[in-house]
Amino acid sequence: MSRKISVFLIIGLLLVMLGVNMTSFAKTETLKVTAEAWYFNKYPMEEAAQRFQADHPGVTFEWSKAGDFEVAPLMLAWSRNRYIADVAIVASPSEAVAFQAKGLLLSFDDVLVGKYAKDKWLQGFLDQCTIDGKVYAIPSDAEVMTLIGRKDFAKEAGLTDANGNIIPAKDLNELYSYLQKLTVKDSTGKTTRYGLTVNWCSEYMVYAYFSGIQALRGSIYDKNGNLDFSSKEALALLDFWQKGVKEGLISTSSLVDHSGPRNDMKSGLAAILWEDHARVIEIGKVVGQDKMQIVPIPGADTNGTVSYTMSLMIPKNAQNPQLAKQFVLEQMNADWFAHDLMDKWGKLLGLKANIEARRDDPIWKTVYSLADKSVGLPKTVDHAKMVDIMTAEIHNMLKMQQTPEKTLANIQKQIKPLNLKPIK
Repeated sequence: MSRKISVFLIIGLLLVMLGVNMTSFAKTETLKVTAEAWYFNKYPMEEAAQRFQADHPGVTFEWSKAGDFEVAPLMLAWSRNRYIADVAIVASPSEAVAFQAKGLLLSFDDVLVGKYAKDKWLQGFLDQCTIDGKVYAIPSDAEVMTLIGRKDFAKEAGLTDANGNIIPAKDLNELYSYLQKLTVKDSTGKTTRYGLTVNWCSEYMVYAYFSGIQALRGSIYDKNGNLDFSSKEALALLDFWQKGVKEGLISTSSLVDHSGPRNDMKSGLAAILWEDHARVIEIGKVVGQDKMQIVPIPGADTNGTVSYTMSLMIPKNAQNPQLAKQFVLEQMNADWFAHDLMDKWGKLLGLKANIEARRDDPIWKTVYSLADKSVGLPKTVDHAKMVDIMTAEIHNMLKMQQTPEKTLANIQKQIKPLNLKPIK
């Protein structure tokens, strides 16, 4: 009997040793992730990796940092079938079009089912990542353009309701009257607090302009289906901006520093900001979150606003594409990941459920409403050239070098040779 037991023990020990050896020889899967350097500072990527590893034993991660807006090196490498990453977070949807045009991206359509089905995403964000009916990128670092106001300054000016909340202006004329009441000038007439600060730097110009157009008229396109630089609303928007600058009601800090508007708000130099919604959290950390409020651009509560997003892409030459898709959906779009971004930075992802869970907070309730009605700018070949033209011409207008009418005429003339046909 003892001999049989000994034999069984030896066999059992051999099986255990064999199992250990088989495990040691099992293939380890490595996910390579590349993103702009700042992304790793704001997004909890290490924690996401650890959580994913707990659910998928044997997976390791390799991180690499790309330069800001550095898409050309990636395109060159992928065109030569050089394996750099399984997940890349370095481009806007407009740039993703260029990658897909060369056949360098994989579609996410096969995994957008169940709780990740296309109808579970905020449409304004997902539409921007859709090319020829297929989703080639997942929204990340998503924003909606809006007004962000200081409730304490508005209360002093008599612009709040019984609960201390800013009453949204119905139109540009009413908003202008708000700025007159919110602006403070010293005895010499110098502005010491602006009613409004707008981000007109090259990074934001196209979003600031078209968010106004969308809110005012319900479409960023004219009657011919072209981007609108000719409507009465377009003229009214530019006139509003120029008049506000001329009368010392609107700050022009963004003409020299892209961070100028948010700094205006942090220092109390402005009462309302026209930029992306995420600044409400950043500014609130300095002046107090209880003083901050998301206020729709006049008309946006009905017509919506403009949104934009970065693209999270998977190259066709990824070595672990399905595992990469799992990581993107299971962790980089999980509730905990989304809420960490919302709480710390005000950033959005794309799934409706993540923000729906926070609709008891007035800020996120308003952001959800705006995001759900938002539209993205069309993906076009000459988008960057159009932005340069718009920035130069509108800056000239804000410096009182030309009229709003002349500004629109100049833009129309210069963009005429460009390829601005939307890529579906």
